[in-house]
Order: sequence, then structure tokens, then C-alpha cells
Amino acid sequence: MADSITAKIFRYDPTVDEEPYYSTYEVPWVEDPTNKMTGMQVLQYIHEEIEPIAYDYSCISGLCGRCSMVIDGIPGLACWTTLEPGTHTFEPLTGFPVIKDLVVDRSAIKERFTDTEPYNKTVNPISEIKDIDYDLYWETLERINMCRECMSCYASCQALQMNNAWEKYIGPGAMMTIAQRYYDPHDEANRVEQAAFAGVFECIQCGNCTNVCPAGIPVAETIAVLQKEAEAAGLKPEAKSE
Repeated sequence: MADSITAKIFRYDPTVDEEPYYSTYEVPWVEDPTNKMTGMQVLQYIHEEIEPIAYDYSCISGLCGRCSMVIDGIPGLACWTTLEPGTHTFEPLTGFPVIKDLVVDRSAIKERFTDTEPYNKTVNPISEIKDIDYDLYWETLERINMCRECMSCYASCQALQMNNAWEKYIGPGAMMTIAQRYYDPHDEANRVEQAAFAGVFECIQCGNCTNVCPAGIPVAETIAVLQKEAEAAGLKPEAKSE
């Protein structure tokens, strides 16, 4: 079919299927001012015009993070991933249990975000709000705060996906919640020590997390700062010494 998308979709219902499989669908090209189609448009056409498939979404504007999946081998948001005519593969986030088709169970990883205690910790109640440097607030704190919790960084992390460090490493997303309080002048907890015990040195600085982050958070670079601070504090494991 000329000017069309050939979508190869991962299909798997663990309640009835013994093994995952792929189904291929032809989706007509939809003219757009940008001359692109999004992954979400492709999925919606298949679901509404051909047959039901399982995928998740809410805002369709890149804010909620619910439509994250792997398209053509790259984790990202389906609503932001633009495609050209041709063949494209849609798969669930790597490393997550599949609920059905492109929907995965993120609950265990989401718990890691809350387990970091991402609130201000102080010895005494905060009685005075400190001024925060303009660049620190907008370029660092607010940038980290834009995390969609889409888990794309987890699906792309080589420490997790290739080195199987799931038990030792809290992961790049949850590490950003630690980093946010590390940079927050109101927080009095030892976030560098927390990062060290959360496996910050498991990060191999592949940079994939930064590359796929839809919020533009410099994830790997921020983790590198925590690694440097933890090493200066004598918290780098000997096994990781160069």
C-alpha cells in the first residue's frame, strides 16, 4: 500500500497465550501539516478500524507518560514519536511484566520513586523559605520535576537491561528524585549517601536515559554529579574503583 504505515505490533495476553507473537497491520497515511504520523495515530487507527489492541494513554500531548512503549527499538511516548511511511515495530517497555499487548505493569518501579522519600527532610520544621538561584530552580529543580514517570529511561538503561542490576540499582528515574532533593537548599538529608546506597555506581553512563527522556532531563549527567560527590565522600565501592 503506497503512502502507508505497516505496523508490526507485539501481541500477548498472558491469560490465554503461551508465547508472545506479532500481528501486522496496514494503516493508511494521514496527511498532517508536519508530513508525519504519530505512533498514537497508528495505534488508534488499528484499534478503532481493524481490531482491538491493548495500549495505554491519557493526554495525547506528551505530559502524562502513560503511552510509553518501544517503537522501532527506541523507548518513548507513542504520542510524540513521529513516523514516516514504511514498516514500524511497536513493543512494550523492555524489562517490565506485560499485562496485555503494549500495556505493562509499572507498579514495582513506581514504588521506587516513593521509596526515595522525595519530600524535604529537615531536623526542625522549615521556618524560613530560602531563596533559590534562578538557574538552579528553572534549569535543574523544575526540569527534574517535569519527569513524566514514563519509564523510558528504565527501558533504555544498560545497567538494568544488560547488566541485570535491578536488585542493586534503584534506576535512573528514581535516582532523579534523590537528585532533586540533593539540589534543594531546604533539604537537610544526606542525599549523596542515599544515592550511594541506592546503587548510583551501577550506572555506566551509557547516556541512553538522557537521550530518550521526553522531558529533556539530563539524567546521566545528573547521576554523574551524584557519583562524583559520593566518591569524594568515600562511598564508592572498592569493586567499582578504576
